[in-house]
Amino acid sequence: MSEGVLAVIGDAMNEMGLDYAFMEHITESGENPPKTYFVGEYQELEETDESGKEETIFILTGFSRDKWIRLEKAKEMIKKYFPASSGRIVTTESGSVAAIFYENSLLFRVEDDDLKKIQINLIIKEWKVEE
Repeated sequence: MSEGVLAVIGDAMNEMGLDYAFMEHITESGENPPKTYFVGEYQELEETDESGKEETIFILTGFSRDKWIRLEKAKEMIKKYFPASSGRIVTTESGSVAAIFYENSLLFRVEDDDLKKIQINLIIKEWKVEE
Protein backbone atom coordinates (compact mmCIF):
# COMPACT_ATOMS: atom_id res chain seq x y z
CA MET A 1 0.00 0.00 0.00
CA SER A 2 1.39 3.37 -0.96
CA GLU A 3 1.76 6.48 1.16
CA GLY A 4 -0.47 8.22 -1.35
CA VAL A 5 -3.44 5.96 -0.59
CA LEU A 6 -2.82 6.34 3.15
CA ALA A 7 -3.00 10.11 2.63
CA VAL A 8 -6.24 9.75 0.65
CA ILE A 9 -7.84 7.83 3.53
CA GLY A 10 -6.62 10.38 6.08
CA ASP A 11 -7.98 13.24 3.97
CA ALA A 12 -11.32 11.43 3.54
CA MET A 13 -11.69 10.90 7.29
CA ASN A 14 -10.94 14.60 7.89
CA GLU A 15 -13.43 15.59 5.19
CA MET A 16 -16.10 13.49 6.94
CA GLY A 17 -15.23 15.15 10.27
CA LEU A 18 -14.05 11.86 11.83
CA ASP A 19 -11.09 11.96 14.20
CA TYR A 20 -8.53 9.57 12.69
CA ALA A 21 -4.92 8.44 13.04
CA PHE A 22 -2.89 5.75 11.30
CA MET A 23 -1.91 2.81 13.59
CA GLU A 24 -2.37 4.63 16.93
CA HIS A 25 -4.14 7.65 18.30
CA ILE A 26 -1.79 9.64 20.49
CA THR A 27 -2.96 12.51 22.70
CA GLU A 28 -0.84 15.10 24.42
CA SER A 29 0.26 14.17 27.93
CA GLY A 30 -2.66 14.48 30.32
CA GLU A 31 -5.28 14.89 27.59
CA ASN A 32 -8.15 12.46 27.28
CA PRO A 33 -8.68 10.86 23.85
CA PRO A 34 -11.63 12.23 21.86
CA LYS A 35 -15.04 10.76 22.68
CA THR A 36 -15.10 9.06 19.28
CA TYR A 37 -12.07 8.31 17.12
CA PHE A 38 -10.76 5.88 14.49
CA VAL A 39 -7.44 4.12 13.97
CA GLY A 40 -6.41 2.63 10.63
CA GLU A 41 -4.21 -0.33 9.75
CA TYR A 42 -3.95 -2.68 6.78
CA GLN A 43 -3.22 -6.17 5.54
CA GLU A 44 -1.83 -6.63 2.05
CA LEU A 45 -3.14 -9.58 0.03
CA GLU A 46 -1.28 -11.55 -2.60
CA GLU A 47 -1.38 -10.19 -6.14
CA THR A 48 -4.15 -11.86 -8.09
CA ASP A 49 -3.07 -11.11 -11.64
CA GLU A 50 -0.25 -9.77 -13.79
CA SER A 51 -1.66 -6.24 -14.19
CA GLY A 52 0.36 -4.94 -11.24
CA LYS A 53 -2.74 -4.55 -9.11
CA GLU A 54 -2.21 -4.81 -5.37
CA GLU A 55 -5.12 -5.60 -3.09
CA THR A 56 -5.30 -4.53 0.52
CA ILE A 57 -7.80 -4.85 3.34
CA PHE A 58 -7.84 -1.54 5.19
CA ILE A 59 -9.19 -1.85 8.72
CA LEU A 60 -10.72 1.19 10.39
CA THR A 61 -11.31 0.54 14.08
CA GLY A 62 -13.62 3.04 15.75
CA PHE A 63 -13.88 3.65 19.47
CA SER A 64 -16.49 5.71 21.26
CA ARG A 65 -17.52 6.64 24.78
CA ASP A 66 -20.71 8.05 23.30
CA LYS A 67 -23.80 6.01 22.37
CA TRP A 68 -23.57 3.10 19.88
CA ILE A 69 -25.46 5.18 17.33
CA ARG A 70 -22.45 7.51 17.01
CA LEU A 71 -20.37 4.64 15.58
CA GLU A 72 -23.28 3.58 13.36
CA LYS A 73 -23.58 7.09 11.93
CA ALA A 74 -19.84 7.20 11.29
CA LYS A 75 -20.08 3.80 9.54
CA GLU A 76 -22.85 5.12 7.28
CA MET A 77 -20.74 8.16 6.34
CA ILE A 78 -17.78 5.90 5.48
CA LYS A 79 -20.07 3.52 3.56
CA LYS A 80 -21.43 6.43 1.52
CA TYR A 81 -17.96 7.92 0.90
CA PHE A 82 -16.52 4.57 -0.29
CA PRO A 83 -19.54 2.85 -1.94
CA ALA A 84 -19.49 -0.96 -1.98
CA SER A 85 -20.72 -1.22 -5.56
CA SER A 86 -18.74 1.47 -7.36
CA GLY A 87 -16.02 2.41 -4.91
CA ARG A 88 -14.19 5.71 -4.95
CA ILE A 89 -11.53 6.01 -7.64
CA VAL A 90 -8.56 8.23 -6.76
CA THR A 91 -5.25 9.17 -8.34
CA THR A 92 -2.42 9.78 -5.89
CA GLU A 93 0.25 12.47 -6.23
CA SER A 94 2.67 9.84 -7.60
CA GLY A 95 0.19 8.92 -10.35
CA SER A 96 -0.92 5.58 -8.90
CA VAL A 97 -4.63 4.82 -9.19
CA ALA A 98 -6.68 3.19 -6.46
CA ALA A 99 -10.27 2.08 -6.06
CA ILE A 100 -11.51 2.02 -2.46
CA PHE A 101 -14.64 0.05 -1.54
CA TYR A 102 -16.62 -0.41 1.67
CA GLU A 103 -16.61 -4.15 2.46
CA ASN A 104 -18.30 -4.78 5.83
CA SER A 105 -18.32 -3.98 9.54
CA LEU A 106 -18.31 -5.75 12.90
CA LEU A 107 -19.36 -4.50 16.31
CA PHE A 108 -17.45 -5.58 19.42
CA ARG A 109 -18.17 -5.58 23.11
CA VAL A 110 -15.19 -4.69 25.26
CA GLU A 111 -14.58 -5.20 28.97
CA ASP A 112 -14.92 -1.47 29.65
CA ASP A 113 -18.72 -1.03 29.59
CA ASP A 114 -18.45 2.64 28.57
CA LEU A 115 -16.28 1.93 25.54
CA LYS A 116 -17.84 0.87 22.23
CA LYS A 117 -15.87 -0.57 19.30
CA ILE A 118 -16.54 -1.11 15.61
CA GLN A 119 -14.34 -2.52 12.86
CA ILE A 120 -14.96 -1.26 9.33
CA ASN A 121 -13.21 -3.07 6.49
CA LEU A 122 -12.40 -1.38 3.21
CA ILE A 123 -11.00 -3.12 0.13
CA ILE A 124 -8.35 -1.20 -1.78
CA LYS A 125 -7.26 -2.12 -5.29
CA GLU A 126 -4.20 -0.13 -6.30
CA TRP A 127 -2.27 0.08 -9.55
CA LYS A 128 1.10 1.67 -8.83
CA VAL A 129 3.19 3.71 -11.22
CA GLU A 130 6.76 2.45 -11.59
CA GLU A 131 9.26 5.00 -10.27
